[in-house]
Amino acid sequence: MANVAFIGTGLLGSGMVEGMLGRGDAVTVWNRTESKARALEAFGATVAATPADAVVTADRVHMTLPDDAVVDEIVAGFKPRLRADAVVVIDHSTTAPTTTAGRVSRLNRDGVRFLHAPVFMSPQMARTSVGMMMVSGPAAVYESVREPLAAMTGEVWYCGEAGDHAAAYKIFGNSMIFTIIAGINDVFAMAKNIGMSPVDAMQVFAKFQPASVIKSRGEKMARGDFAATFELTMARKDIRLMLEAGGGQPMLVMPSVAKRMDEAIAQGRGREDLGAIAAEVV
Repeated sequence: MANVAFIGTGLLGSGMVEGMLGRGDAVTVWNRTESKARALEAFGATVAATPADAVVTADRVHMTLPDDAVVDEIVAGFKPRLRADAVVVIDHSTTAPTTTAGRVSRLNRDGVRFLHAPVFMSPQMARTSVGMMMVSGPAAVYESVREPLAAMTGEVWYCGEAGDHAAAYKIFGNSMIFTIIAGINDVFAMAKNIGMSPVDAMQVFAKFQPASVIKSRGEKMARGDFAATFELTMARKDIRLMLEAGGGQPMLVMPSVAKRMDEAIAQGRGREDLGAIAAEVV
């Protein structure tokens, strides 16, 4: 049984705490909104008055906090109260890659064994230990907590000692989630304009699985290979059809894609693959 401090018990943090308690850990929690921490008492958590009080006897400290500024504020507050031995601080917050790299380097240099470990997990996934956790930081620190981190999730991906990698992968993944959600908005906009229900519109995705494009075309684009399998000019024609189908409904993705396609075509890339819209960034 580990003695764990958990700082930040919002939706994800609460799910992680419930999972830890279910695995037999003793967990002391703190949250700025105290009622969110108090709700975990029913599962066996102890509530601390301050982050510093929470970490005093901890073997590990976990955090899920809103942003970089809050992470720095909270860590500065509890740092003097950390035990002097092998305690590890593990930050699951979604934070900026460059700032995170500096934090990982600075804290480990100052004697705080610190890892950045964002996740692709919902609160329910955190309760049941499925999903994926990415970890950046010193290899020796990671190895010291590899087993308890593995118990928290379905897969732990150690991204290496570079402090920014896990943070970068987290926002890359989230950017794709947000893009897909915005794309679904555009599907619904087209469906509404032509008189189809959103439920009916979604039926195509029970048959057609577009996520495979991320690997198949994404890897080709990453190599700078724009040999056409779907010419940019033909893809631009399809975008025109989409915009016409949307009519006056608010579309989020397609107008921006059309603009970038027009720029690439003007640069002479019309006969290349539609992936050539990324030519300026690869």
